[in-house]
Amino acid sequence: MTYRTWRLGELRSPVIDEFVGEWEFLSNFFPAPTPYGGRVFPTSEHAFAAAKTTDVDAIVRIAGVRDPAEAKAIGRAAPLRPDWDRDKFAVMEAVVTAKFEHNPGLGGKLLATRGSLIVEGNIWHDQTWGSCSCERHRTHPGDNALGIILMAVRMRLSANG
Repeated sequence: MTYRTWRLGELRSPVIDEFVGEWEFLSNFFPAPTPYGGRVFPTSEHAFAAAKTTDVDAIVRIAGVRDPAEAKAIGRAAPLRPDWDRDKFAVMEAVVTAKFEHNPGLGGKLLATRGSLIVEGNIWHDQTWGSCSCERHRTHPGDNALGIILMAVRMRLSANG
């Protein structure tokens, strides 16, 4: 975790910008049973990959692999469901919500990050779900959709106390 000064003031805010070590549970690759679409997947990455498609064979294959990277690859190769580009952010929010509601220990860990800005920092050029810190992207923050979703889920969990 790093501390940075906000540009519009002197408030120092903790920033979680790597999903490793104590923050690894924030990653969609973290092993956490995640219910979605009538199945329970080994990780939220599996659930999201399966949600991309209506191809039943691909969904069964995704559910059957252990490695979230393999599940992601199968999901990427499968035909996308209609309106995926429109729906993908809502689907990710539903999957992440399911992960933390189904795993109360992880929900508690997410709640413990209150007050921290969550950024899905990466070096693999993902400027949609996170913010890449490579030389090319370092001065152009990404959209950080996953970080925003995690903070929204945290806020709802807190409100439901």
